[in-house]
Amino acid sequence: MGTNAVLPYTPTKAHSGSNAHLGPSESLQQLSGHTPVAFKHGSRHYGWGHVEKSRTDVADDLGPSVHELPYQFFQDHILPPLHQNVDVQAVIRRLKKSGHITKAGRWKGFGDDPYTASAKSSSDSPKLENDVFAKLVSVVKHIVDKSGCGDVKPIVVYESLPHSNPICCFDKKKGRPDGWLIFNKHMRFLKDRKDGRRYWRDVATPAEFKLRDTRDDLQDDVQKICWNMHQVMQEDPRRRFVFAFTIENTQMRAWMANRSDVVVSEPFNFIQASQLSPRHRHVSLTRRFQDHEKFIHFFLSQTYAKEHELGIDTTMTMVAAEGTTIPTYDITMRVVNTVGEGEKKQETVEERVFQTEYLINGDGAKSLRGRGTRIWKVHRVTSDEEDADRSGVLKDVWLDEDRQGEGDILEDIRDQSDISELAKQVLKRRLLTPIAKGDVFIDGVCDGTRTLITRGATIPEDANKFPLHIPVTHQPSHARTTVSTIPSGSTNIFLPAPTHKVQRIVKYFSKRHYRIVFKEECKPLSEVKSLLDVFSTLYDITIALRVIHTSGPGWVHRDISAGNILILKESDSNDAKLSDVEYAKRLDAAGKHEIRTGTANFMSVEVDAETYLFRSAPDDSEDSEPETLEEALAVSHQLSQRALTQADDQHAQSILHAKPSEFRYNPIHDLESIWWIAVYFVVNKETSVAAPGGQDTANENQAVVDTSLTEKQLIYARSLFYTRAPRIEAVSILSSTDNPLDNHMRNLPSHLFIVCTELAKLRMKLRTHYGRIEAPGFTIDKMVCKTLYGSFTQAFKNIVLALQKQDVIVHDLPPSRAQEEWLELHDKKAAKTNDGNAHGSVSSTGTKRRNEDEAESSSAPKKQRPATRSQAKK
Repeated sequence: MGTNAVLPYTPTKAHSGSNAHLGPSESLQQLSGHTPVAFKHGSRHYGWGHVEKSRTDVADDLGPSVHELPYQFFQDHILPPLHQNVDVQAVIRRLKKSGHITKAGRWKGFGDDPYTASAKSSSDSPKLENDVFAKLVSVVKHIVDKSGCGDVKPIVVYESLPHSNPICCFDKKKGRPDGWLIFNKHMRFLKDRKDGRRYWRDVATPAEFKLRDTRDDLQDDVQKICWNMHQVMQEDPRRRFVFAFTIENTQMRAWMANRSDVVVSEPFNFIQASQLSPRHRHVSLTRRFQDHEKFIHFFLSQTYAKEHELGIDTTMTMVAAEGTTIPTYDITMRVVNTVGEGEKKQETVEERVFQTEYLINGDGAKSLRGRGTRIWKVHRVTSDEEDADRSGVLKDVWLDEDRQGEGDILEDIRDQSDISELAKQVLKRRLLTPIAKGDVFIDGVCDGTRTLITRGATIPEDANKFPLHIPVTHQPSHARTTVSTIPSGSTNIFLPAPTHKVQRIVKYFSKRHYRIVFKEECKPLSEVKSLLDVFSTLYDITIALRVIHTSGPGWVHRDISAGNILILKESDSNDAKLSDVEYAKRLDAAGKHEIRTGTANFMSVEVDAETYLFRSAPDDSEDSEPETLEEALAVSHQLSQRALTQADDQHAQSILHAKPSEFRYNPIHDLESIWWIAVYFVVNKETSVAAPGGQDTANENQAVVDTSLTEKQLIYARSLFYTRAPRIEAVSILSSTDNPLDNHMRNLPSHLFIVCTELAKLRMKLRTHYGRIEAPGFTIDKMVCKTLYGSFTQAFKNIVLALQKQDVIVHDLPPSRAQEEWLELHDKKAAKTNDGNAHGSVSSTGTKRRNEDEAESSSAPKKQRPATRSQAKK
């Protein structure tokens, strides 16, 4: 073997306590004994920059490795069951008889292995790779022809080497698989495309190929197939899971991704049957053709599968919308109604159909694993005239299997018997109102990653670990280079990836599919431009958190973010709502998951580190007298001219004693998240003074932007949103002169002086309170923040009073210099493309393929890209 030869990569068994399954860059500064947190790149990176960067981000979000399963387990529990007419051994006999399996035990057309074919050829181009694997079309066609299914209509057909990118409806991205199983015409939403192009929603099973099986080629295929699966799951709201396959030389692997698991099968030789010596010729045909059996089973199990067995949610039906290629959906919900009480209690089940009007938010579906949350504006489809015009907001989400649904949690919080009438009014006003809720049932079974998708099987914990980040020695063979565009509707896309170290394998709990429809339509706080509205809303939400924390046994929200604080759209008074309570938990609840909840930008530093960070001697300073709920609501009325009926506030006195060695989420962590939201709107935004009437004065005739200050903001925002060390410093350093956040805020524009001053004082009170409640002998209970609520509401009141005199408007920060250079380069390439100078990857004919503009996505809502630095100067 030559000195430059590259050995094929073979994953090894992961041993307990070893890091053998991790890649080379994973020095693993792990938090020993601590739970790993699943940081997500989310919409910040999946939709902008080169496709190669997006692919890396998708793989990074999955962690260092995934489970590698024996193919028999994959076949028995993950792939769809075979059609009743299919007998794989009979198919093999027919293929041998027809000569499609040769006497040498190889597929006809694959006389040589792909790598051998490339070695014989003087060409080392993508065309050779395309020509070699184009033969799969014929192989799969003959397998289907010999399946014995007769007139049974296939649900998918195999196509190899598509010459154009699949069309994206939600994000304008370039890139395509090397091949795919595509849904047959009767399954497609649009059947009359004259140019033959496909949508990502038409792709059933994507595939990636390489001529060789080196580490480099395997790594390239792994990143591409993960990205392809991500694209399918993101682009089609009906997809509950997706299959895929990769081939490197002769080695084929099957893949599957759902909202809790990404798994890959052990490899097998897809071309040649097992080679047997002369003394083993008596071995049965079944033994000799095991690899052929796997290959045939893989394709036939999907070719004749039912829709839901290929991941389609059959409770969602595509409906043509006039003038757009993006379908609307009729969504059928299974709703359980309860009538009566006690022994007379009866449950009835009804189906309600809601039709989507537009997608409000789909960012939650951009990660392969996770909640996969999508939110639509919907209206009821019914013949009942009273309900016909009823509209609402539908949330589709994948919950951890052992968690309550959000509707049940809202009922538990609202219906507590031992809270005051005033507190009940606060909860009624600040929480959303469900009008329908329930688990999703498919084919009569509750839809879940374990109960239905893997047919009750649990992924074995002792399975091999397949690394997603494989040591690469050089550029993979025939790697395609394509460029994507910035997606419409993305926010904060210019923040860098979290600079965390690679964590150990994270166990994702099995999930179940859940839907809930809310009465109110709101907009998230993240879209608000007025700081007056921001801090008025934070004031009201602080009061709501106080009631939630101290009512009954005490609850914590655990996912406070700028996206989960909402403002009612139809309200003139910016009526605030607190949403996404599916991860809310009673303070006395037992049990713990490996995935910490929370949005990274707003997560408490203790929740991030999962340990108490501020243990110190008790603080000698005296507590201020806690503000009553009536006083807080009275101020809220004065600030927003809204009133609530006042009553005595009564607190139940159940106490949770937290063990010193056991970290538990508690109310102060929710309050710290509120503080981080306030800081985010100041540090991570560009600001200008609002003119009378609320208009922004920063137009092209007024207010020159200080680009040097903006660059400083961007650099600091990168470190603060999100890396751990600067955030811990920002919270923990008491001295204002030594605190980097306080020093940074002092250099912000003068119109933010009062805002920054109040946030700095609030930070010191937060830090002091941490030290007090975590001192030895102190009890952490539901009343642990009784004096801190008043500090928050007082700070927000002072800010609101100042902003009522002169409001401040916030804007997204412009891109950094490096990102601006990329944008300018991309714009030049796009201009060349529009002039007819095509660029991109090379097709099977050897000619350059034009990068088509995704005109079909023009009907999707769009947001303007943040201004570049040159535009800011103007």
